[in-house]
Amino acid sequence: MKLTFKKNTSMKVLIVEDDRASRFFLESLLESNEYNFRSAANGIEGLNVFEEYNPDIVLTDIQMPIMDGLELLEAIRDTKSDTIVIMVTAFGTENYAIQALHLGANNYLKKPVSGQELLRLLKKYKAILNSKYSPDALPGRLINRKFKIEFNTEFNKIPKIVDKVIIESNLDINDNEKINIELGLVELITNAIEHGNLNINYSEKQKALDNGTLGKLYNKQMESPVYQNRTITIDFVADIDKFEWTISDEGDGFNWDSLPNPTDEDHILELNGRGVFISRFLFDKIEYVGKGNIVIATKYIKNLK
Repeated sequence: MKLTFKKNTSMKVLIVEDDRASRFFLESLLESNEYNFRSAANGIEGLNVFEEYNPDIVLTDIQMPIMDGLELLEAIRDTKSDTIVIMVTAFGTENYAIQALHLGANNYLKKPVSGQELLRLLKKYKAILNSKYSPDALPGRLINRKFKIEFNTEFNKIPKIVDKVIIESNLDINDNEKINIELGLVELITNAIEHGNLNINYSEKQKALDNGTLGKLYNKQMESPVYQNRTITIDFVADIDKFEWTISDEGDGFNWDSLPNPTDEDHILELNGRGVFISRFLFDKIEYVGKGNIVIATKYIKNLK
């Protein structure tokens, strides 16, 4: 199988925001962190820049004049683009975030945007984009395929792990669906490492994010004799009907039924459980098994055509 290596060392970001102060904040944040970016003041202007600039990531407000963020998202997805789209939603417009995910958004942030949270998200996506291999499509009709991968608990290896999983899965599907699967696997594997193998709870993570000490928290847990030798296992099975990834960690599990429902307005903008919630839109089915340290993600082939 011939592999093509795509390295995107200069990730391009498009900011679409009608509020001048918010747009200036985002521009200043990206400029000070040496990101390449362009900006637009409304959806129509944003779509024109998108077609000319071909960004890797679009960061767009939802409520805007002329063309709002949802209309811009639909226009982008109509082009079959695999551009990652992050929606920005304000208090009182939480239900639009759900609508955006149904329309193909990859993530969302609440206003006022936290600089640390946005930079963390961009860093994660940049690592994915910088580590993309794409196998040439193979002739023939898929009957079945399976493999098993085991790896150590290492956060900085997640993009490469996902890349390997995608290569071995050999997904002959469009780029937009492929990036959804990649981002979904990143969320689920991150969750398995953070809350599974390293036993970091949501309040600890939120406190570390607020203090800018998340990296220190990861290192502290990974150096612990209790957690340092734990592994993650991914089992993949494909047949003529579906692709299925089963991710297992060695943590104590959790009561997955107790996760807050982010579709409730009181919870949608919370960090707690957001990665798991978003992954439900990136796959056709997410199922937790037993005590919660096994999750099965399914993509039905009929929905990829």
